[in-house]
Amino acid sequence: MVKIVLIEKNIILSHHLKEAFDQDQKLHLVSICTEGNELMKLLITQPVDVVLIDYLQTNGFVVTHELNKNYPHIKVIGFSEYESDAYNNRIIELGASKNLSKYQTSLAQLVKIIKSV
Repeated sequence: MVKIVLIEKNIILSHHLKEAFDQDQKLHLVSICTEGNELMKLLITQPVDVVLIDYLQTNGFVVTHELNKNYPHIKVIGFSEYESDAYNNRIIELGASKNLSKYQTSLAQLVKIIKSV
């Protein structure tokens, strides 16, 4: 089972992603955080496999760097509505496994990518 933490401020999107993950027996949404610092506190007591992070809304660049440095086994997937090459390249440089567009990624694609990383 893949243990996931979602870092997202959009409550509606968070709710829909939770429903999608709950329908898949291979995925377990451990927590939904609205800021990256919540994740860092959570990791003290809760192991996770994948962090799905809106990197521009939740101090995601800093969090991705910290995860890559201190928790290299955790896979980070950037997930944002911004489609700037500079931002997309930066999140990968900091250690994210993937970067996805909220506008161009279907739920089925997202689930498949989470399982593949």
